[in-house]
Amino acid sequence: MQPMDTLSDLLQHLQGHDLLQHLQGHYRIYDMGCRLSKLSTADFKAFEEGQKPYSSPWLRHAWVGILLWSTQTSELGASSPTIWFLKLPLDERGLLIQAARDEFLNQLLETMGTKMLDQQVAADWAEQLKHSNLAFTPDPARMAAFHAQASLTLEQNASQFYPAVCHYMSGTQPHQSWQELGLQGFADFALRLEQQPDWHQQISQMPTTVLNTIAAQLENQRLNHTLAKAFILRGKTSIDEGEKAACLRAISQSTDAASRQQWLQQIMAKETTVGVELLATIASKCSEDLLTSDLMGLFVHQCAADQAIFNALVQELMFRPKARIRVLEAFRAHERSPALIQAIGALMGQTQG
Repeated sequence: MQPMDTLSDLLQHLQGHDLLQHLQGHYRIYDMGCRLSKLSTADFKAFEEGQKPYSSPWLRHAWVGILLWSTQTSELGASSPTIWFLKLPLDERGLLIQAARDEFLNQLLETMGTKMLDQQVAADWAEQLKHSNLAFTPDPARMAAFHAQASLTLEQNASQFYPAVCHYMSGTQPHQSWQELGLQGFADFALRLEQQPDWHQQISQMPTTVLNTIAAQLENQRLNHTLAKAFILRGKTSIDEGEKAACLRAISQSTDAASRQQWLQQIMAKETTVGVELLATIASKCSEDLLTSDLMGLFVHQCAADQAIFNALVQELMFRPKARIRVLEAFRAHERSPALIQAIGALMGQTQG
């Protein structure tokens, strides 16, 4: 057997040899950090081999979900998939700290070998994995999004909660209580937007809880212009910062980048004060928009009102190579407020100290 120095080597070995011949095994890798998105095997392998930094780091880790499954059936029916959730530590350049991964890989090989789709072996390993420093449990919203994606990948039906959410979002049952809706139904709904009727009229009157729930799922999807504009209108007219943050999450990957960036500019206008919830949402969900110099300049000025917020959010952005360039440009800009100059000095003093 070829040496297996990375998780990618192991997964490819499973697919290309034993499992392909005997278990017909497959796998998918997902980023689970700021949002749920599929990672290509080539990019993940390059990251594991130290050839490139992780594309979407958060809190100095790569948050990864790995789905393994077999298409082989038995008398008992199809086998259940194997799922791992791993947070891989990164160095200051965003590269994998390989010693931590190596320790995990060695433990995995010693415990499971190549029998990762064996139900009992996988169950035993799942119990051991709970005690690993690399394991994490996604929050309920992210877990629901992952299960919705896994079901679609495995060509399984949506959850039992999906039809009720479809009816509610369509507005055809106005007396239906949102308290009866299941979180998994919202995740299934968001993943099947192309199958949904026009529901943008419902956005203006959604209860806040429903707004927050659907927004946490829509951040993983590319909304069309019509839906994006409806969420922007709801956000602009709301006086609640939490609702504004939810609307921003919902449109963070929308195809209408121009409208989103225009709204961001209005939110962060220098004469306004932006709260920490909105700033954290912008840093985590809209970091690509901050790659424009104007928006990054506004962002660091807003963060400078609170040193702790400035240190946490600006340092997180500096951990990303592209964003780091824009942050440093904003630090050197001619138009810097006294508060920003002071915040930069305190951050640099903390870093050097």
